[in-house]
Amino acid sequence: MTDHACMRCGAPLTGDEVALYQKLVLRNARQFLCLDCLAEDCATTRQRLEQLIAYYHRTGICSLFVQQEPDS
Repeated sequence: MTDHACMRCGAPLTGDEVALYQKLVLRNARQFLCLDCLAEDCATTRQRLEQLIAYYHRTGICSLFVQQEPDS
């Protein structure tokens, strides 16, 4: 969790939610939307946004997302 909350519903945000908002909406944003509110604004699903987060973690192509270590 981060110290941030969704600017619409007030839900606490994870680092991934903050990073995805910055990636998709505004890189230097200071307020963010949770996955549910962002999905609504983007006319998509939470599941699709979660898939994008997993993609960015897996590929390491975006510095906003920390590449996860494979499970040993």
